[in-house]
Amino acid sequence: MQVLRRPGDLDEAISPRAWLFGIARHLGQTAARRHRPMAELKESATSSAGSDLLDLRQAIAELSPTLREPLELRLGEQLSYEEIAQVLEIPVGTVRSRLHNAMRELRRRMGE
Repeated sequence: MQVLRRPGDLDEAISPRAWLFGIARHLGQTAARRHRPMAELKESATSSAGSDLLDLRQAIAELSPTLREPLELRLGEQLSYEEIAQVLEIPVGTVRSRLHNAMRELRRRMGE
């Protein structure tokens, strides 16, 4: 419904994919505010590599939303910096800064 309400916005979008991610993000945030879900990481690791992956996923989950969101869009959805900026409605320079800070924080946490 959101897409149908504002079809003209697609013409101004950097990419249709980023535009749709932005809509999905806003809908997800609205749903999360209403339901306050508890996100838990449930996964068993059987090897050292699996344990490292579990630790990395836990470290990512513990990042602040301002650092986690651009990281997830970059790594998980493979969006460009420009697309991430459009989805999050922030400047590209801020995307670069947040990704840099997220990686620095992950390195610190994984080194502990």
